[in-house]
Amino acid sequence: MAERQIIEPDMDFVREVEGLGGDTLKKCFQCATCSVVCNLTPEKKPFPRKEMIWASWGLKERLLSDPDVWLCHQCNDCSTYCPRGAKPGDTLAAVRNYSFMHYASPQFLGKALGKATYLPLLLAFPVILLLFLMGITGHLNIPEGEIVFAKFIPHTIVDPVFMAVSILVVISIVRGISRFWNGLKVGVHPLNSQNIISGGDFVKLHVIPILVEILKHSRFKKCERSSFRYLAHLLIFYGFIALAAVTGMIFLGTYLLGTELPLSMYNPVNILANLGALSLFIGCTIVISNRLKEKEDKSRSAYFDWVFIIMVYLVTISGILTEVTRLERFAVLAYWLYFIHLVLVFYLLAYLPFSKFAHLVYRTVAMVYASYAQREVELL
Repeated sequence: MAERQIIEPDMDFVREVEGLGGDTLKKCFQCATCSVVCNLTPEKKPFPRKEMIWASWGLKERLLSDPDVWLCHQCNDCSTYCPRGAKPGDTLAAVRNYSFMHYASPQFLGKALGKATYLPLLLAFPVILLLFLMGITGHLNIPEGEIVFAKFIPHTIVDPVFMAVSILVVISIVRGISRFWNGLKVGVHPLNSQNIISGGDFVKLHVIPILVEILKHSRFKKCERSSFRYLAHLLIFYGFIALAAVTGMIFLGTYLLGTELPLSMYNPVNILANLGALSLFIGCTIVISNRLKEKEDKSRSAYFDWVFIIMVYLVTISGILTEVTRLERFAVLAYWLYFIHLVLVFYLLAYLPFSKFAHLVYRTVAMVYASYAQREVELL
């Protein structure tokens, strides 16, 4: 006779998942169509069928310790073919979003990021902070002469603020990922003694192959119904990499080489920045236009997803407009667009551990764990 197991559903968790975009999960009647049509799921214990039943039962601990939630790339083939309109892709996305709030700290910021009512407060904080620092240092007036942003908001204000925020973000991410990894170890695909290897072999066998796969974005090519996601994600991903590299080069150039800003339009660093901005703009445009075209019977994006992509779009647009108005010598517009751009960048950076930005970090860790635990993950 099979051993009995008492299941204690967490109904608060169910309501949280429904509120984060998985409100159709209870339509699932376990036909397994989703697992059959998914081109990414392993053959043994495939997703997302089991995750759908766990979500409807409120089995929070199982879902939060399940790497399969992160192996899903939300191509929504499952949602397209679901005969009941349960939208498994949306449910798994909602569970991933919940994970940010569960693992990252402080948790109240994660909850605030998931609700539109807190958006004005989240944006107001960097506005007030920057205006306060500009006020006490006497930089609230529009500078005369050549447009140089450092005359309006000096490096002595911008750099310490963003460096301090970056340090706090790294601490939060490391703590969250540590808790996430420990949760995975006791989850549905636990490690065993055969998996224990040296650090060098771990990096060679599991970390490097996963990083190469992510750089190639090859899994998105396996999505049949949303093939546009491959190009859009690739453009956004490499756009961010380009702009991060530019930020690092400008920082090092300013403090180590004494490079004066602004850079010439033909400077290689400036060219890379413009290419990165263009890549981000095109990628975000593709994502937003396709989300607006999505039919209700296929999938829909929750607030959590919309606010992130819109903020990335606004950062990109404000950066482009700041550069254009500087070149056209519209001083007032250029300086205040620069201020708006800094506020939006602060939003993306400061709240990174609690937003879709952290998605890439958590997914990378889950993919490495799945490989380490000998979960059947196909690397292309």
